[in-house]
Amino acid sequence: MIQNKNNIIPYICTILLLTLFFSSIAFAEKSLNKSDIKGYVIDAKSGEALPYANIRLKGTNRGTTTNTDGYFVLVDVPIGKCSIQVNYIGYISKIIEVKNTYAGITPLIIGMKPTVIALQGVTVTAQAEMLDVSAKQVSQVTFSPRQLSSLPNIGEVDIFRTMQLLPGISGANEGESGLYVRGGTPDQNLILFDGMTIYHVDHFFGFFSAFNTDAIKDIQLIKGGFPAKYGGRLSSVINLTGKTGNKNKRQFGFGANLLSANAYFETPVFNKGTFLIAGRRSYTDFIRSSLYDNIYGFVTGDDSGGIVGGQVSRKGGRAGAQSAEFLPSFYFYDFNSKLTLNLSSKDIINFSIYSGKDNLDKSQDYSNMPLKFSGTEESTTLKTTDYTRWGNMGFSGKWSRQWQDRFHTDMLLAYSKYFSDFDRTRNLSDNTPVVDDSVSNVHGFSFASKEDNTVNDLTFRLDADWFVTKSHTLNFGFETSQFDSKYLATLNDTTEILNKANNSLQYSLYLQDRWKVKSAELTLGLRSIYYQETARKLYLEPRASINIPLTDKIQLKGAWGHYHQFVNRIINEKVSEGSTDFWFLADDNLKPSFAEHYICGLSYENNHYVFSADAYYKDLDNLIEFSRRYNSKANYNDRFFIGTGVAKGLEFLAQKKRGKLTGWVGYTLGKVEHTFPAFNNGKPFPASHDRRHEVNIVAKYNWGPWTFSTTWVFASGKAYTAPESQYYLDLLNGETESYIHVSDKNSNRLLDYHRLDLSISRKFESNKLATEMGISVFNAYNHKNVWYREYNLDTTPITITDALMLGFTPTVYFKMKLK
Repeated sequence: MIQNKNNIIPYICTILLLTLFFSSIAFAEKSLNKSDIKGYVIDAKSGEALPYANIRLKGTNRGTTTNTDGYFVLVDVPIGKCSIQVNYIGYISKIIEVKNTYAGITPLIIGMKPTVIALQGVTVTAQAEMLDVSAKQVSQVTFSPRQLSSLPNIGEVDIFRTMQLLPGISGANEGESGLYVRGGTPDQNLILFDGMTIYHVDHFFGFFSAFNTDAIKDIQLIKGGFPAKYGGRLSSVINLTGKTGNKNKRQFGFGANLLSANAYFETPVFNKGTFLIAGRRSYTDFIRSSLYDNIYGFVTGDDSGGIVGGQVSRKGGRAGAQSAEFLPSFYFYDFNSKLTLNLSSKDIINFSIYSGKDNLDKSQDYSNMPLKFSGTEESTTLKTTDYTRWGNMGFSGKWSRQWQDRFHTDMLLAYSKYFSDFDRTRNLSDNTPVVDDSVSNVHGFSFASKEDNTVNDLTFRLDADWFVTKSHTLNFGFETSQFDSKYLATLNDTTEILNKANNSLQYSLYLQDRWKVKSAELTLGLRSIYYQETARKLYLEPRASINIPLTDKIQLKGAWGHYHQFVNRIINEKVSEGSTDFWFLADDNLKPSFAEHYICGLSYENNHYVFSADAYYKDLDNLIEFSRRYNSKANYNDRFFIGTGVAKGLEFLAQKKRGKLTGWVGYTLGKVEHTFPAFNNGKPFPASHDRRHEVNIVAKYNWGPWTFSTTWVFASGKAYTAPESQYYLDLLNGETESYIHVSDKNSNRLLDYHRLDLSISRKFESNKLATEMGISVFNAYNHKNVWYREYNLDTTPITITDALMLGFTPTVYFKMKLK
């Protein structure tokens, strides 16, 4: 076990961190001729706070970032004149001249102007990047949803699909918006929306993410080596901050595309806060477009786009074929609401609500179908229930308190729920009168398959930030969570395949010190977790990262850490039954998964360009696979298999940040290997999501009110296991049993994946309206990418059929905002 090799490391790190913690307090100097500069960074037009803005004291290597309320403090700034530079993604950089005094200054209110400004009917596009990869936190990327609106999309901009265009994140998964980050799986990403943990991020079987960009203000992505504040996942952190709304006036906006419509409304609240409400819903259950037909046919394997002919046969007699048409009913929606109250200059309260749901009903009713039993034609009724429902809901309440200039706390109470229901029931019966009998003779059969899964997560968290000195910033806090998961799978209404239900309490404490040593910044952290449901109750997770400026433009970064995951998701094979994937909690039989991260990176940045290279290595332990083969004599634990893994790779990024032409080129060289004693004779094999080479190109060109953008994706073929031959054995009882010989696990590769997406959009400005209209083309040159392969072993030679991914797919959209 990987953990056993490192048992002493967490305790050594604990001693070092506590020593550093107490020494930083003991030697906190009383600064002479210095005082603090503090303030807030806001949107100049709406008054909304801007979180994670970069603040830098010009002429020095000192800087900081704003918190979620837009607040910052620069500790012990020399008395006299100084310049502060403020940068925020999607806004024009700003330099503030400040005269610092012995008594300090009143908090600054720094208003930032968006990059696109309307001046007397003329649209001026300022120079600003689409993403920020220059953060001092290793492997961290900052996004602005507003800057991504003009990128090619299927229906509308999708923040998760945009993340798939970054190096280190697989972007060749058309049927899933979840992120495969540096060899991890989507369930290994910690996704937080205003403090709520979101377990499932897909709409429409993965073609869209579950988040409405109109309700999101800021996106922070940490691809690995994340700090001690975050825990419970192995791969990455995606922290989404919801919009609070316009402080100055009411605002309304809406938009539509070929699949869905969305709208939002924001308003001030009695000069004490803001209120925002946003919603999005597809209208595919009553209006069907060609785009819907294409996507539905792809995810379900139904090329007819949802209109399906049915045919029924029964062993023991030749069936008459009866065709019928049915129209599947499908829709999704999500809803966001947020209330922000500024109770005082030091107290802010936020209440946030999120709900998202998908519904697919493929039920059918074939009545009066002619079916022969023993030569007699009978009137037959076939009814099928085929219903799938999945989604998330949650709420959070947060109290932010600025106790004094250097000390800030966030107190959060959050609840989230993931649910999925899958019900497929078939009933076949005939009701034909028998001769000389007034009672109907009923023949028939019934088959049912049901799966239900829920996860409930109730969390209380306290986070504190203490700027002790200009050299030491302490972050600490605690968290308590109550988890409850249930999963039930049955056949024929009564036969249980798997019934797993458990709950657990989890307590976490963390302590972290960001220590500035001359020009370098060293971060040491420790997270301690008590988990109730395993024999080993205490889990220690040391973390460390470093940032060393080699010059004013070149930085060397590194990170290392231990991570455990106590809630895992099992992936089922059929994409069209996406809701049947299930989550479960770790226990003594299925121990928590574990990862150890090693990351090293080098970056160069000037005013216009960023070049970066990262190397990563991850040791993985207690990985879990699940076999759905039904065996009535097997205990459910016998269907789970435990293994280890290694993920390693190199990432390269070249970004042009400013000018009319912006964008980036990314390349990833990666390898993901798993080892399971029960599979592949215990030999390592490529993981199903292993992609050796991936290239991503993103470009956006602004020409007056017009924006032209394109993306191109290339990835090595996906690994898969192929059947090689079929043979038959005659048993002693006279029966014949067939066997299929397969290749080594994942020893084959599909063809390489690549596609080109294009987009053109135009913005219109007036005194009252701001409108954007555009057209996007997905897979512009209609490349035949292979999703999976089907093998017919009853033919000689074996027949191989390629199931193809989505081809050339155009779509249009528009957005309108009342000023």
